[in-house]
Amino acid sequence: MRTRRRVDAARRSLRPARPVVWIGCSTSKTVPSKTVSRPARNRSPTRRRPNSGDRVVLEAAVRRIDHHDDGVTITSEKGTADAKYVVVAIPPEHWSAIEFTPALPAEHRQLPAHWPQGRLSKAYVAYPTPFWRGAGFSGQALSDEGPVFITFDVSPQPDGPGILLGFVDARNFDELPADQRRQCALECFAALFGDEALQPLDYVDHRWGAEEFAPGGPTAAVPPGSWTRYGPWLRRPVGPIHWAGTETADEWTGFLDGAVRSGQRARRRGRRAAMS
Repeated sequence: MRTRRRVDAARRSLRPARPVVWIGCSTSKTVPSKTVSRPARNRSPTRRRPNSGDRVVLEAAVRRIDHHDDGVTITSEKGTADAKYVVVAIPPEHWSAIEFTPALPAEHRQLPAHWPQGRLSKAYVAYPTPFWRGAGFSGQALSDEGPVFITFDVSPQPDGPGILLGFVDARNFDELPADQRRQCALECFAALFGDEALQPLDYVDHRWGAEEFAPGGPTAAVPPGSWTRYGPWLRRPVGPIHWAGTETADEWTGFLDGAVRSGQRARRRGRRAAMS
């Protein structure tokens, strides 16, 4: 055992340790690309800083995290990296997809099963103008029939294009072929805003449940009792392992604002731990 530890330590000494490694995933989906330019916030997950070099590694799923006295060793599909600490910024349901050595405490191991992702999809429909406003509608509606059950007006300009966003119940939607999903969503919009909704310029939907690295969405759907029983473990570090992501935010959980806040919190905690 002592020999193995010495070999492991020697291997780690051959690779310069980074101060921190961030682990995250992106499933960004924007409004129809033919109709309107993408907002900057939707481009950010896949953009790199010009001088980032090899510090940002994409399409390298992390499969294992070893935490030890010197920090952490992260193993991905593209190799390994050593760091003083790691920030795991993925939904809690995905924690179980990573092998942690030594194993996480029991509460952290149990949390993913009690913090499932929601089952929603999203549909955007674009029109030449926001025609519903002329009829006195705000574009925001609720429906008890579905599968589109809530809508919002997300048009970028007053004079067009007009864009409606609808959240969709994934249970009877995601498995449909693309053309049937489109027709189904358009009929829902037409039931709320009139037949003009059946003649869009463009349509796109996003199924979080079909994403390999987002087993549902847009955020966690926490069942009764989980907040009080498992909530305290969402943000509690395990040695050099720190947690981030919108699900762990103490404000605006489920939103981009919460994701940014959680990252700032994890960075502060990690720096303090690395300096201690």
